[in-house]
Order: sequence, then C-alpha cells, then structure tokens
Amino acid sequence: MEFFHNLFKSAAVPKMKSSMAWTHQIKGMDDISAIEYATEKLGDEFKTNAFSDPAHLQALFTIDENTHITVERITTHFIQIEHISAELEDRVTNAVFFYHRQLFLIYFSLIDHFSEQYQKHIHVFLARAIRNATQMIKWRYYSYQSAPANVWMQISQLYLFAENLSLLNAKIQPYADLEPISLSNAYIHICMLGTLESLSLKCEQIEFVSKMLTTWTSKTTVDREFDKSQHLFYVDTTGNKPAKRIRTFKPASTYRYWNLDSVISKIQLCISLIEFNISPKQPFMKELISHKDASTTFEILNSEWSRVDYNRQRRLEERSKNVSQATTSLGFKEICEQIKQYENIKMQRGERGYQGEKSFEERLATHNINRSEPNIIHMNISTDRSSIIDASSKGLGLHVSRHAHEVSVGMLIGISTKELRNNTKLGIIKNIRPIAQGELHLGVELLSNIGFYSQAENISLRTPKVAISIGEHENKDNYFANTVFSNTTSFLDSSFGTDPSNFMCLYLPKEQSISKQETLIIPKLQYNKNDIFKVMVLGEEILVRFTKSFERHGNWVRVTFTTDINR
Repeated sequence: MEFFHNLFKSAAVPKMKSSMAWTHQIKGMDDISAIEYATEKLGDEFKTNAFSDPAHLQALFTIDENTHITVERITTHFIQIEHISAELEDRVTNAVFFYHRQLFLIYFSLIDHFSEQYQKHIHVFLARAIRNATQMIKWRYYSYQSAPANVWMQISQLYLFAENLSLLNAKIQPYADLEPISLSNAYIHICMLGTLESLSLKCEQIEFVSKMLTTWTSKTTVDREFDKSQHLFYVDTTGNKPAKRIRTFKPASTYRYWNLDSVISKIQLCISLIEFNISPKQPFMKELISHKDASTTFEILNSEWSRVDYNRQRRLEERSKNVSQATTSLGFKEICEQIKQYENIKMQRGERGYQGEKSFEERLATHNINRSEPNIIHMNISTDRSSIIDASSKGLGLHVSRHAHEVSVGMLIGISTKELRNNTKLGIIKNIRPIAQGELHLGVELLSNIGFYSQAENISLRTPKVAISIGEHENKDNYFANTVFSNTTSFLDSSFGTDPSNFMCLYLPKEQSISKQETLIIPKLQYNKNDIFKVMVLGEEILVRFTKSFERHGNWVRVTFTTDINR
C-alpha cells in the first residue's frame, strides 16, 4: 500500500474527531444546497480523520446513501434539460462534481489507512470509490473538460488492490438503487469511457455510452496475458492514462487487457437496425436505438473502437497562427438566416453574385464599387463575436464566448470576417475545449469557404399542401413518412416553417481545395431520393434529385444532387 501513502501524505492521522452532529441540518435544504453543505462537512470530517470511528463510518454510509438519491436525481435532470442558465449550470456542475470527488477521496483514504480495521467493508469501499470516480469523470466530460489529475493512476491502484484480494469477480452493489457489478467490469467501464475524452461528446451521449457499457461489458474479463487475436485495448496500471488502443507495443506485466469484440458486434448491429428501420426484439437494444443520439453515437463508437474501421483523427495539414476577429452563428436555421441577411445587404449595394473559381484578374474586371453607399463591409447580425486563432485550407480554430451546453460536436457553424466581405464559411465542429475566461476553443473542419442561402420546393407532392401543426406528430400518414431517415418526429419544428413542401437550404459550390462537387445542406426530414425538388441556386431555378448523403447532425444533412431527373 506504499503507493497510497505517496499520493495521500497529507492524510496523516490527526488527533481530533468530530461529532457528526451537522447531519441533521441537511433536512429542509434545497437539493443543491444540501449537496454543497454535505460536501463541505464531509471534507471537514475527512481532515479530522473522523471515519476511523466505526460509529462515524456508519453515519458516512447513511449520509452517502441518502445524498446519493438526490445526486442521481439532479444528474438525470441535468442530462435531459435543454435550456439552463450559465450560472445555474456552473453551480450544479461544481456541486455534483466536488461531491463525487470528496467521496472518492474519503473511500480511497479508508482503503489506504484502515483496510485492516474495516476488512468487512473493503468491498463496499472499493465499489463506491470506483463508482464515484466514474461519476466525477463523467461530470468533467459534461463540460468538455479533462479527467481530474492523477485519477487514472488512483483508479488503477484500486483495481490492483482488489486484484490482490481476489475481489475482482465478486458482484458488489455500490448503492441500494444500483445493480450489483463486478469490480473488473466497473474498471473496464470507466477506462473505456476515458477513451472518449477527446471526442467532446454531449452529456446525453456520455450517459448513453455509460449505460451501454454497463450492460454489454457485464461478461467481459480483464486479462493479464496478452493475446493478439483477442485483445484490442489495454491499460498500464502504473500509468496515468485510461484504456488505450493496442497498436505497436511490447506487452508488460503491469498491463491489463480485454476483448471488446462482442460490444463492437452489437454496435454494428444497432447501426444496421437504425439504417434499415428494423425494431429489435431485445428490449435493451430497442431502448438504445430509439435514443435521439443513437445513430451519431454508434457511428462514433464504431469508428473509435472497431478493429477494422479505426482511423485516427489527425489534421490533414498544419494550421498557421492567424488571430482575427469573426462573427459566428450556430445551427442550421441561424446560419440560413445570417447568410440570407448578408445576401440582402450585397443586393442593396449592387454587388455581383458568386462568380465561381475565377482568377483575381477576372473578378477585378467585373468589380464595381457603389461609392454612394457607406463603407460598412461587415455587420454583426444577431451573431456572436469570436476570434480565429489558427487556420488552414481544411479547417480553423476558434475561441467563442459560448457556454458548453450551447455547442456540440457535429454542429454546423457559420463564420464570417471583415476580410470575407459578408461571405460565410461553413464548417462542422469537431472538437470542443474549455479555455480561460469562460470561453470555448472550437476545432472546426471546413465544408465550404462560401455558402449561399437557397429556397427549395418539393414538386413531387401528389396531395394538396397542408400545414403541419406542432404537436400533431402522431399522425402516421404525414408527408414526411417517406423520408430516408425513419424517425422524423424530432425534426418537425417551427424552425422550418409549417409548409412541408417548401424549405430553406444552403448551397455549397464546388471548390478545388475542399469539395470536388457541389452540394446542398437541407433539413434532414426532406431527404429522399424519389422526389423532384425545385431549388433556387444563385438566382437560377433548377430541378434536382438528391443522390447521396454525407455529413449529418441533428436536423440537417448534406447531400449531393443531380439535374438528370429522368434517371
């Protein structure tokens, strides 16, 4: 146990003990205040070594069980809530994270200092320590932050301690409302969650993966001997890292391995079920694929964990440092509105439209300046000020004044600068990282250096145009039933108007450095390959059929199209 003492030298046994009388004061407090108060008082008791007293230990168990119910309720509500003030989000996040952190330190220290005295409780200490470590890591990920310092080393030390006591395979119930779980499965669970740290998943997705791992790794074992044909992930129990993918490495006695093939098989099955709109008989799998983020999350997991499809994400080219101011808009609807207003400004000035990939001399020859207009070439139209930190032809890095819950990986983003003269770059958020002063660093992959607002109409409708009222989605015969995406309920909102045949979209021209073909970004509910659409592209009406989908997220999808409508 020497490694515990090295980490917790400050936890030397003091002389004084507390009365624990404060526990009665929690009653009557609101949930957040109760959690904050319990965290503070438990920290005070921890410093005085109060839990060396068996009576105080029982009081700890009681407080932990009771507060656990409140914390779980708040966690569930936090994950499901769509709109929350920045102040409340910060308070909830800090309260719950530090509560889990304090409990983790307490149980870790009890194992370190009092394993002999509390032998009959060791299995509970271990189970609760790993459970609280898992929760505090998840709460860090909810805000796109890294796991706490040294936590992976501490978790591995708990695992090794359980291994030495032959407790790994025993099913232990951490709390009364949770299913029993073996310590080896709890270790796999938390270490696999750690592989997602850099992916900037939303809290709903993190909880989705956590729930999936809890069920699907229940029979997965941790092995000490490496088998190349079986093992794909490992942990160095002496290091401070979560699970790592096995590539080129030399096995060591401190490594632990596991086979995740059965989980990957289930993930790939779910992807197919969603693609072909098949409802599985297995209740848990049915519950998973009905989740609103199921398709996106399963695709990410398959990419990250699969044996054959893994492609480590790297920048295609280095970015140059280039600090400049920009305005940004997030989401399909907001970007459409921003670009539409920019195009109206240019029309009022008499500026020429997009001229494709013409040379500078060709553009200069057709350029004119309306000197009667004020020299305002960049306007902030209901958008946020941001800073471009670095850029390349494929992507850029942004600092934005947004709160974590307002952005997500895969979200569409529009970026406009003074130099772009009211043109808008379009991209997808690939990475989110908190930085100083409440800002976020966004890594953006560019889809286009210039996007255009367009109007589209489905002219293949055989039935009269009828308005769709929000709240009437239970009508099984609504127009959108023939969309490529089977479940359209979450896309039927007022953002796209009430006429199912008319909708706004974005036109992305062919660009040599980014895209080899022109594409459209459309509402996901409108994507099908059978109907004919009339689209206004750069002032010209064209008839098209959609041919293939590319990126998609939330309520939009990027598609290719053909003007050969008779094929």
